[in-house]
Amino acid sequence: MAGDLSRRDLLIGTAALALSATAVGRAQTTSSRKPRLDRRLKTLPGSAYDVQTEPLKSVRFGFIGMGARGPSHLGAAMNCEGVEIVAICDHHVPSAEKGAKMTTAKGCLAPKLYTQGEEDFRRMLETEKLDAVFISTPWDWHVPMAKACMEAGVHALLEVPAATTIDGCWDLVETAEKTGKHCMMLENVNYGQEELMVLNMVRQGALGELLHAEAAYIHDLRWQMMEIEHGTGSWRTYEYTKRNGNLYPTHGLGPVAHYLNLNRGDRMLYLSSVSSPARCRELYAQVEFPEGHERRKLKFICGDINTSIVKTELGRTIMIQWDEQLPRPYTRHNLIQGT
Repeated sequence: MAGDLSRRDLLIGTAALALSATAVGRAQTTSSRKPRLDRRLKTLPGSAYDVQTEPLKSVRFGFIGMGARGPSHLGAAMNCEGVEIVAICDHHVPSAEKGAKMTTAKGCLAPKLYTQGEEDFRRMLETEKLDAVFISTPWDWHVPMAKACMEAGVHALLEVPAATTIDGCWDLVETAEKTGKHCMMLENVNYGQEELMVLNMVRQGALGELLHAEAAYIHDLRWQMMEIEHGTGSWRTYEYTKRNGNLYPTHGLGPVAHYLNLNRGDRMLYLSSVSSPARCRELYAQVEFPEGHERRKLKFICGDINTSIVKTELGRTIMIQWDEQLPRPYTRHNLIQGT
């Protein structure tokens, strides 16, 4: 589906999952922080879905963030032919140096390191000739970094989630359409063996007319709270004190969105989202941290499990769950039902 209406409605529906605090028990929300649902494209209309760029014989990569996810992207890139690792940016010097050692261990030239503070990625973009950049940083940095890349003429490859606000989603859309550069959210679960198998079955019509999908990301990540000075938990722990809702929807939603051809023939119309009480992170902090520790004082407002029900324009339904707190086995519920 082309046109501004479908793109706008999809962004509103998708962002609402990650921002369902606006619909679920967030009494402290003020009018100044409500998402602007009436925003329109500032650039000339034109879908970024159909953007095509000239093939590259070789790809010059830069990396921003070399903590938890960056090394996996670096390793994957170096396994591809025609790839040059040009630069790594991370203000945590040991992490940047770790990435450089990975590169030279593969027999590649050492990348140039940019480690002079949180904004040093801008110097990297100004200095180096890059084709694409992997962004594996705390969530609040995703949009400004991706915009800076595209505005510098570089394709942006973003870790999950691409944005945490509806305005952030619009910023990415507008910048991609203005610059003609690709902006891809790196939702790895879309490319899992099981998920691709089911997608192939769906496209061959093996399930008939599709009616209902269920998806989830269930992963006990309370242990990340022990990461204080560095690591994902050093910043992600505070995200659970800011919003209530599904903070990480796309591990579950991404694959079923492909099964259902969302925004390519169908689109999310409306949703209902509810969360349980927030209990497990507070209990974990009381057990794992000593009396007086800062993390024992945090007020967690994000419910331990969130369930969202989505209705699509074609009448189909989607159930999406998210839980990074409860003590239970890891699972990604992945279900699609048809006639």
